[in-house]
Amino acid sequence: MENFTNCTPANSGEDSSSDYYEGSENDILVYRYFFERQIISSVFFTAAVLGAVGNSFVVVAVALSKKLRTTTNVFVVNLAICDMVTCLFMPWQAVAILGGDDWPIPNARWICAMAGFVIVITFGGSVNSLALIAVNRWVGITKSRFTTRRIYTTRKLALMVIFCWTIPICSALTPVLTDFGELGYEKLYSTCTWDRSNPYSFYYNMLITVLYYPIQLTVIVVCYASIFCYVFKTSRKMTRADAPSISEKVSGGGANRAMRRKLWKRQLDVTKNLLYIVLAFILCLTPYFTAIIVSADWTYRLTPWAGMILFGNSCVNPFIYATSHPDFKEAFGHMIRCRKIPRGGSSQRYKSTVPSSSQVNPGYTTEDTQKL
Repeated sequence: MENFTNCTPANSGEDSSSDYYEGSENDILVYRYFFERQIISSVFFTAAVLGAVGNSFVVVAVALSKKLRTTTNVFVVNLAICDMVTCLFMPWQAVAILGGDDWPIPNARWICAMAGFVIVITFGGSVNSLALIAVNRWVGITKSRFTTRRIYTTRKLALMVIFCWTIPICSALTPVLTDFGELGYEKLYSTCTWDRSNPYSFYYNMLITVLYYPIQLTVIVVCYASIFCYVFKTSRKMTRADAPSISEKVSGGGANRAMRRKLWKRQLDVTKNLLYIVLAFILCLTPYFTAIIVSADWTYRLTPWAGMILFGNSCVNPFIYATSHPDFKEAFGHMIRCRKIPRGGSSQRYKSTVPSSSQVNPGYTTEDTQKL
């Protein structure tokens, strides 16, 4: 058994929050065995490689395929960039964990501080992007086409992306410009995050938790639950109205009805993946944010493993958002086989068979199908 964690007693002149932390962390063994560090570090390295490659595929696919240049994919690309940068800095977390009870590169402690600074920004941008994707899908499916286009103009999209980054950047700059927290090597967990010995570390934990978890979780769950209910009710209406009328038979409306049902079947398939999105968000984020705000003996040992799961979210997002999308699948297939990605329009397959009047409701068209 190896003990790499040596916590020093709190000074009498420190803030009460610091006394609380130091007094509760004396003699705590976060890593009882060295193989625990090895397991967590190996997962970090693996997630870094998979996440960097997977997210870069998403960015390149959208850049090369006109089919994928939709409003939703603006946020998907933003998500991929956040996760890709997170994965590029993730190996420094593995280096810190394997280094023992101190940063293994004494003359370059700024590297650890920079890794913590970047990850605070990129992870915040990632969870904000997930929330924006949920809102975008909810608007695109449940609202009219006119409303969707009015909300998601080029200017408003740019403002949404800027807002997505502004909060995380302010959160990361707070400990840099003030004494409210301190980014760098955390001795208790051997990670590059924020130093718990800072008098305001507990409050900085709370700030990050409030800004990065409950708001986004509520938005994601509410939006996807609303989408599921909407699609379910609309599908039932279509099932009851399945039999074509005499006027539809005469006017050839049966073909339009069949195409609408085909499009809605694709929509239902996409909706099934919403459950995986919500579950991935909850399972990856809940353990970590619970562990950092609850001070109990079991949470200290849980935190490194929860952090491992948290960082794993950056590599699973491409598989959830990209591989479940038919156009992304097609683009990835061409990229893997080193073939040129077709640059056709997003609704080219449907233009010749579905007229503009063939809408299930004013808010759902073939164009809306493509952005899902």
